[in-house]
Amino acid sequence: MGRPLRIFLPNSIYHVASRGSDRRPIFRLDEDRELFLERLQLTVERYRLPCLAYCLMDNHYHLIVITPDARLSAVMQELNGGYSKRFNAIHERSAHLFRNRFMAQLIDNDSYLLTACRYVAHNPVRAGLCQEPSAWKWSSYRATVGIDPAQRFLNERLLAGVLGGGDGWRDRYREFVEADTPVVPPPNHKKLGS
Repeated sequence: MGRPLRIFLPNSIYHVASRGSDRRPIFRLDEDRELFLERLQLTVERYRLPCLAYCLMDNHYHLIVITPDARLSAVMQELNGGYSKRFNAIHERSAHLFRNRFMAQLIDNDSYLLTACRYVAHNPVRAGLCQEPSAWKWSSYRATVGIDPAQRFLNERLLAGVLGGGDGWRDRYREFVEADTPVVPPPNHKKLGS
């Protein structure tokens, strides 16, 4: 018997993550991460899927996206499948790159959205790859707080609105993310499987 069909809601926000098979790296080189971001851009544009935040680690990644329709599974199949083909060709592999299923957690309020974004931005800090979120190059955090230019696919409007808009929303976001309080998983967080 197969796994149950997952139903995704249109016009909803999801924290999505995908891990490499057997926890193996899905990014070996910076060029792999650049290739993934290119694939993400193509997928976001094709499906008109606003991306609010991302973080690329070594063996997994996180996205915070809005689903304009209920086709999140198709989006993830295109994103992971397209990237896998290129990665395997470049690195002369033939095995599955990603675990079979991606994690998708519905974000149902503004507080949860901010908590999830903070959790995603702190991923490399928790992994010991850097001391603060702004030091990790492979995350949307640097762009969101105004350090780097934003990727073309990054949609900041909703996050800006949640933070009160105006000229100071980036500063308020940075204060929230970098606050000296424990970084906890978002409510009802599903741990990304091994």
